[in-house]
Amino acid sequence: MSHVSKIEITINDIVCLKQACQRLGFEFRENQRSYIWYGRLVSPDRYPLPEGITQQDLGKCHHAIHIPNASYEIGVVQQGTKFLLLADFWDTSLKNAIGDGGGKLKQAYGAERTIQEARRRNYRVIEKKTASGIRLILTA
Repeated sequence: MSHVSKIEITINDIVCLKQACQRLGFEFRENQRSYIWYGRLVSPDRYPLPEGITQQDLGKCHHAIHIPNASYEIGVVQQGTKFLLLADFWDTSLKNAIGDGGGKLKQAYGAERTIQEARRRNYRVIEKKTASGIRLILTA
């Protein structure tokens, strides 16, 4: 069943989000004001809208994330100083690319935030790929 869901993560650094997209091979489309989704709300009683989002808000965004081979996109919606990520997981290509609940995208964003903060504090960062993702090693 098609519906728009919020990816449960707090995004407060748009630069790190852009870097996370690059890390995953996604295209961050700055200032794109709409994102592609199913186009109509389905079963709102079973799949309620994310808090702060109305039916009229669906498909509208401040930026978008395009994923190669996916039909739908992720909407990046600014709410104050934070950003909300909205996606229609009916598109299995999108769902597979970002992982269950957006897990791959969340991990990439977390890695970028960690790297940025570590470098700000003059730590050296070594990144190693593992079977389950990546491992960051920070040294002074």
